[in-house]
Amino acid sequence: MGKSVMISVLECDNHIDPDRSKWGGYGPLVSKWLRSDHRLRERAQIRVWDVKNTMDYPKPGDYDVIIITGARESRPQELLKRALTNSSTAANPEAQEPWLVRLREYINKEVEMTSTQKFVGFCFGHQILAMAYGLSVECSDSGYEFSATTIQLSETGKTLFGQESICLNEGHQFQVKDQDLGQLQNLGWTDHTHIQGLFLPKRVWSLQAHPEFDATALGQILEFAKAKLSEKEYQSAKERNTGNVEQQVALDSLVKFILE
Repeated sequence: MGKSVMISVLECDNHIDPDRSKWGGYGPLVSKWLRSDHRLRERAQIRVWDVKNTMDYPKPGDYDVIIITGARESRPQELLKRALTNSSTAANPEAQEPWLVRLREYINKEVEMTSTQKFVGFCFGHQILAMAYGLSVECSDSGYEFSATTIQLSETGKTLFGQESICLNEGHQFQVKDQDLGQLQNLGWTDHTHIQGLFLPKRVWSLQAHPEFDATALGQILEFAKAKLSEKEYQSAKERNTGNVEQQVALDSLVKFILE
């Protein structure tokens, strides 16, 4: 067994489990998914930090890996709309909510100041990481991308996941804008979202999708989002939420990234 790996999960919202009775919260849901892999059970020490409600953070540089969870769609949407109105660049929106200001400051500083720390993001977390690397985020004109979705993988994505495509649960309207990614590599695309993941060897692994969501978790989010979807969109998402997603494929890739 190799040396212990310290993993920090930054819980950015908890609307999926507001009373923490089902999974213990969103952060613990992510932790449970990570610990379903025997290698992480043996080697990883995982701690969840509530960065939204208590704005609680680890000391800079204390953890080997920082994982940024998803968050309620309405929050980044509102902030980005304000940013597009009041700021010259969507890559650094002037967030008015203190917890989000603190989150971006913390991640930006960690990316800038550390050289060996690894960063992982799911959905909202993927967007936060993109912004830390100077990329822009936008609200899709195509509405929401929801439920089990097949992502066509780039050459980088094929190498990381060992196959041509991957099916994962999605739940977003905001996305990383299609643009020059600089040193980052795109993992894949769908018709809705052209930047479905970001990768930088030994540094960044992120997905616009929710690899941590099984059918139960996605179903919960779908009900919360029902009012924002048309009846056709809702029924389509519900019909595709069969649990036939490739969580294990994503987890295998992530574990390799974490432990390498």
